[in-house]
Amino acid sequence: MRSSSPRSRTGATRGGASWKPARLRTPLPEDLLTMEDQGVMTSAALSAVLKAVVARDYPGIPTEGRDKVAILQDVMDAHGWRPVLELGRALRALSSHPVLRALCAARTPLQTVERWSTLERFMHSRHRTRLVEHDLARARMTLRHVAIDGGRIRVVNDLFIWGVLIAILETAGFTGLKVSLASASGAAVVIHGGASRLAPRKLPAVTDVATFSWKPARRAPAPVSEASTKGATGQVRDRLQRLMVGDLLHSWTLVESAQRLALSRRTLQRALQEEGTTFSETLQRSRVDAAQGLLGDSSLTLTDVAFCTGFSDQAHFTRTFRRYNDVPPSALRELMRSAGSLRLSDGPARRGGGPATR
Repeated sequence: MRSSSPRSRTGATRGGASWKPARLRTPLPEDLLTMEDQGVMTSAALSAVLKAVVARDYPGIPTEGRDKVAILQDVMDAHGWRPVLELGRALRALSSHPVLRALCAARTPLQTVERWSTLERFMHSRHRTRLVEHDLARARMTLRHVAIDGGRIRVVNDLFIWGVLIAILETAGFTGLKVSLASASGAAVVIHGGASRLAPRKLPAVTDVATFSWKPARRAPAPVSEASTKGATGQVRDRLQRLMVGDLLHSWTLVESAQRLALSRRTLQRALQEEGTTFSETLQRSRVDAAQGLLGDSSLTLTDVAFCTGFSDQAHFTRTFRRYNDVPPSALRELMRSAGSLRLSDGPARRGGGPATR
């Protein structure tokens, strides 16, 4: 069990903020550092926020040309573990970022963390967040931060990720958040919320397992205004698309969508059929339309776009996008860049007759 083995902190074992770090004799290769540290969220945006906050709050710590782990380690060496957790919470500055909005659209803390885990998989991160336990009645869950290759994770990475998850849950509107680590004595050491101000300067030996709790109020999904299903062609389809676009990462079903639209399942099916489409086709169109809109944002990677629009992986995104637009998303982005803006002759996605045919 990995939690009983030492954690890599530039030569230090786990536990405490009073240790003296030993420097690595041979610097880690740049590509290894990138693999270790850049696999969460949108790395460029998150790194920019991290470096800006460190430059502002800890001007004595250099940030230019350095990776996140090295910066976080220096912060912890000089100022203890609390600032590292708070640097993860600085992600709140990216509340308008499409990836963070997609994460925060989840309706429960568990769903939010599940989306985070999906993002880690999308980014092929060597570090993953795993659910250990979820107690709905007590509004709490326990998570473990693991290295999928069996390697070592530095304590600063644990703390930073716990801070990032706190930021995501706070941005999503969940309140009363408390995060604790287990100590050797069995007592919980609260590192955020609650009695966190009383937490010792020295961390427990295990930092890769954290328990999150929150106020058990459940956010209800926003109601969809009722409208007659009669009228112009496309009205029901358009209402359904507006519903889906509100959260493309949600696992939409025909039954739930009909309930949200104040329709029966059969009425929704029949209306879509009369408009020349189906439920699954409408969902795919919604994703492709949204993806095309995001492709114009050069700060987003294609992986970001695929994640934000609810595709299962990059291959699924490329395959589906090409069915509707004749070209893969990478090619359309290049056309957008070269032309400044590009609108397909028949709209964001073919509206009437299904996928494009060759």
